[in-house]
Amino acid sequence: MSGKEKLSLDEFATAPRRQRTTTDARSKAEPSTNTPDASGLVDSEDREKGGTSSEASKALRQMKRARMKGMSHFVNVNLDRDTKRRLKLAAFNLDTSMQAIMAKAIRQYLDANGY
Repeated sequence: MSGKEKLSLDEFATAPRRQRTTTDARSKAEPSTNTPDASGLVDSEDREKGGTSSEASKALRQMKRARMKGMSHFVNVNLDRDTKRRLKLAAFNLDTSMQAIMAKAIRQYLDANGY
């Protein structure tokens, strides 16, 4: 297709839009289930939904907190070229990652200095 040719919208295949239902249309079509009954209380179904929703959000928050406890935290270290080369060689010879060597070295340093 050259730069001078233009496409029209009719040339593209598009899916039909889904029609949104409005709250007005729903309220006219079906009687509302969350209107207060004679005693002024909301239906028990709605209370159960609200309770389930809050329980679900609470469980989700707890799950996120538990996941964060075991999460790794990263530290960037500037190394000169020679130190990086030595670290890479050591990782290759020990068949481990540079990250594992760095983590072990940091732990050893902190233990030796009483932290």
